[in-house]
Formats: sequence, structure tokens, C-alpha cells
Amino acid sequence: MSNEHEHCVAQPYEDTPPKTFGKLRYHLFICTDGKDCQCDANGSGELLAAIRGELAKRRLMAQVKMTIMQCRQPGIAGPVLVVHPDGLWYSGLTPAHAARFVDEQIVKGEPWTPFLLPQSALKPVSAVPAHLAEAGECCPPAAARTPEERVAG
Repeated sequence: MSNEHEHCVAQPYEDTPPKTFGKLRYHLFICTDGKDCQCDANGSGELLAAIRGELAKRRLMAQVKMTIMQCRQPGIAGPVLVVHPDGLWYSGLTPAHAARFVDEQIVKGEPWTPFLLPQSALKPVSAVPAHLAEAGECCPPAAARTPEERVAG
């Protein structure tokens, strides 16, 4: 027996093809924080808008997802931009660089080296709150270590 509202019921996941991420090639994370770094003060909002404008102009929005983040990289002359899945960290891009960044990194798929941050310049980012990391004896030793320390052994 058919229900007149059958079309209103969500279909099982397997029957619903992904629409948003079907053509996704890159996921860009742009720091818009100003607490731990200088990304916001150095124009991360303007950079975000400029890159979005370039992607829209070239009809690449379906291939690139953009997300704001907190980089937690004090001392870096942001704004910081991270490209996944490549794992590349950029710093110092301005809105004037947006077209060239899209040409090099998004269209050609090549890192734009003048603004790449070397891995050695990156400070570990931890999901462990500072009060737990410094807790000492009140917490088990595994909980006091950062995720990076736990992986390293």
C-alpha cells in the first residue's frame, strides 16, 4: 500500500548519492582567529572573500570547500591557510595573491612555494585543553599528553 507522504520520508543513505562533495578536490581551511595568532589582524577575512570570488568567477566552487578555523600558530605572520588533502600550510597571502594562488594551487595542483610554511615552522596543535595538559598527578599520564606525543610513543 502506497503512502501519499512516502516522498517526504528521508531515503536510506545508500540510496542518496552525495551531491555536495561529488566533485570536491580541495578543502581549504583559513584561520580567522585573533586570539592566539595575528591572522585576523593581517586580513584573513579579506583573503577568504578574495579566494571565494576567484573560485566563483572560475566556476570552481563545487571543487573547493572553504572552512574557517583557528590555526593556533603564534608568531606566524598570517593569515594561515591550510590545503587538504595535500597537507600544505600557507602564510602571508593577501587578497592581491588570490588569483595567483587559485591558478597555482587549485587549477594546476602545484604548491605555490613563496608562501608555503615549512613543516619545521609549525607548532603542534593539540586538542587537549591546557588545564588537562598541565594537570600533573590528578589525571592519568596518557590524558596529560598531547595527541602528537601519544602517537610518537
